[in-house]
Amino acid sequence: MKMKIYDKEIYQKEQWIKSVLLVIGIFVLGFIVGYFVNNFEKQDEVTKLQKEVNNLKKEISVVAWND
Repeated sequence: MKMKIYDKEIYQKEQWIKSVLLVIGIFVLGFIVGYFVNNFEKQDEVTKLQKEVNNLKKEISVVAWND
């Protein structure tokens, strides 16, 4: 028969380590999600600006042909 040994200090350290790992895990997850959302928003903005540049190029070419 195995005998369980209960050590209050080891249990407290174990709980502290679990808490720290949980906080670090949540931080890393939030960082990764924030990074991808930021890149997605930047790409969306770049796409909008490219469309606007293309529209302005078309307007310039129309004006140039009319002159």
